[in-house]
Amino acid sequence: MKAVFKFLKYASDYKGLIFGNFLFNLFYIVFQLASLLMIMPVLRFLFSKDQDTTKLKSGAHGVGEWFSAVYDSFLNWFANIALGQPYKALAYLSIGLVVITVLKNISRFTAMNFMVLIRNRSVRKMRLDIYEKCLKLPIAFFNNERKGDLISRMSNDIKEIEFALMVSLEALYFQPLNIIIFMVALVVLSLKLTLYILLFLPITALIIGLIGRSLRRKSSKNQQLLGKVMSSFEETLGGIRIIKSFNASKFFFNRYSQQDLEYTKNNISVQRRYDLSSPISETIGISVSAVLLWLGGSMVFRNELDPEFFLTYFAIFSQLIPPFKAFSNALYAAQKGMASLERIQELVTAPVMVEEPSNPVEVKFKETISFNNVHFQYSSGIPVLNDIKIDIKKGEIVALVGPSGAGKTTITDLLARFYDVSAGSITIDGTDIRNFKQEDLRSLIGVVSQESILFNDSVRNNVALGLPDVSLDDIISACKAAHAHEFILSMKNGYDTEIGERGGKLSGGQKQRLSIARALLKNPEILILDEATSALDSQSEKAVQEALETLMTNRTSLVIAHRLSTVMHADKIIVMDKGKVVELGNHKELIAQKGLYYNLIQLQELG
Repeated sequence: MKAVFKFLKYASDYKGLIFGNFLFNLFYIVFQLASLLMIMPVLRFLFSKDQDTTKLKSGAHGVGEWFSAVYDSFLNWFANIALGQPYKALAYLSIGLVVITVLKNISRFTAMNFMVLIRNRSVRKMRLDIYEKCLKLPIAFFNNERKGDLISRMSNDIKEIEFALMVSLEALYFQPLNIIIFMVALVVLSLKLTLYILLFLPITALIIGLIGRSLRRKSSKNQQLLGKVMSSFEETLGGIRIIKSFNASKFFFNRYSQQDLEYTKNNISVQRRYDLSSPISETIGISVSAVLLWLGGSMVFRNELDPEFFLTYFAIFSQLIPPFKAFSNALYAAQKGMASLERIQELVTAPVMVEEPSNPVEVKFKETISFNNVHFQYSSGIPVLNDIKIDIKKGEIVALVGPSGAGKTTITDLLARFYDVSAGSITIDGTDIRNFKQEDLRSLIGVVSQESILFNDSVRNNVALGLPDVSLDDIISACKAAHAHEFILSMKNGYDTEIGERGGKLSGGQKQRLSIARALLKNPEILILDEATSALDSQSEKAVQEALETLMTNRTSLVIAHRLSTVMHADKIIVMDKGKVVELGNHKELIAQKGLYYNLIQLQELG
């Protein structure tokens, strides 16, 4: 039952809907019991040798006196309505049965409508929580997680939880309420027979518990394996061009096939255990029914119980089997869903390493960005930056150069607070950036990276990213400055053209110019250019370089480049190697030092 209560906290915001579901389920159970109790007068009428309805008496054996009195009162009332006419009596009973059945089903339908609202709103809240948490989590989290596994949590795990939430609610009160009310009716009709039934409950509970624990273990592994399968598929789609180019299709297929086989085997095991719940419940139910039939029949033969009471008792008991069966299935489903819930909880409760300040300071950039003895390492513990000391004046163009892995991109990531420094501080005009709200800090910064990150949306929406109220005229002005306006107009729908996933319908140069237009429209005070032209051909590079020059005008720019020809005119060049600043100066000064920068220039034959 612990699993059931863990699911219910997601529905706790919808107490009104839960009460509505409970109330109409109660009506449903009462009407269902009433329809079964209608069997008794019908049977009394059919079994009576005298068809004069005014002479019908229960003569009830084996039941309490108060119930016998109530039943006799009903027979007397019914006899007065029927006026001694057997066909009229039968017609009234039939109509009454239909009316009760209609009311019963209306109640159940209404209850299920409340359940639909509870389930969908609860799951929507869960999806929004996951999506919001993904937006808050640090970049490092996504470097350590497979995308396919995260997608699997958002899709398959959520689906498991949605089903488990529904059955958990029913397991909490609908099925127990059903069982309790029907058990009370059985006790009233025959206490002796009911005591025999209760002897089987401990055995049933033991079997359900053993299967449930096994199911939970298998389900947890199942979701992990499915995450691997999804990750492999997502990775294949992302790298399909390289896979085909290197004739690696067979290798990837074999790898995927092995992962899928492992998942399939485990999934078969999970399904077998889950499917076992129904036949076990039914077998137990039928076994108890057989014992009940023999015991009740013996009591009728000994004249300890009237036939119509026993048949009504048996009919009510037969309706008790489905709730018991549903209750056991709900427990199995909750156990199965617990594995998914744990995976979701692992994501939702993941620590947000880059925290917002409790008392944020208004961000202003007037003079200097300073890196003060900055150290940084990832969670692995491997140092990335060591004792970085840099001052960047407002309006300066600062280039970061050096071998791959030197820590150039990490410096810009720290400035944007994608990560927080491990030691030291980064300040803007003397104020630690950790005292600024992340949103305010990033409003100062525009980024154009080597890989143009575009979305499966229109040109207009990609350029206006994060600026929903910007006008089309402003978008067009930014695109003109980025040398993108002409190729946009040549597209079928102009600025409303859909550019495909990751901008797949555009060339590399076109994508990069849209990224520059996006940065221009944001009009940031600090600009980060991370290898913005390195992946382009010469013609595209020229157009993009012109756009970048427009973008850098009157802005503080941090330019990361391996192609040193693009940064020779920078105000300041920072040369990095193995996480340290090894040289600092302008182009002429660094050439004169004949150190690492000089060697890099010689390698690129620029000296």
